[in-house]
Amino acid sequence: MFEFFRLTLLVLGAIPLLVYPFAVIASLMGLGSKPSINIPLFNRIMNKFFLWGVLIYPMVFFGCYWLSDNFVEYDLILASLPMFFLLLLWGSFRFMDAPVKYET
Repeated sequence: MFEFFRLTLLVLGAIPLLVYPFAVIASLMGLGSKPSINIPLFNRIMNKFFLWGVLIYPMVFFGCYWLSDNFVEYDLILASLPMFFLLLLWGSFRFMDAPVKYET
């Protein structure tokens, strides 16, 4: 039963790898660009975390896959780590844009 949940979590974590070749190009372009506006520090940190996080996601996924295969007592926890990493990436994507200044 636990093997089914482990494989389900790993399959859900592998779905973003289907679009990874396109995302890595966009992340490299984002890392190579220089912003022309003054962005607050928090937003810059979120931007860099998202771009680097997209680049290292295959290492996170395959590392967790290998660890969940070899350490059976922690297999569900290790198999769920890619999903938590994707949740962190989503949060950083949500907060990476500079706040909009409203004119009064």
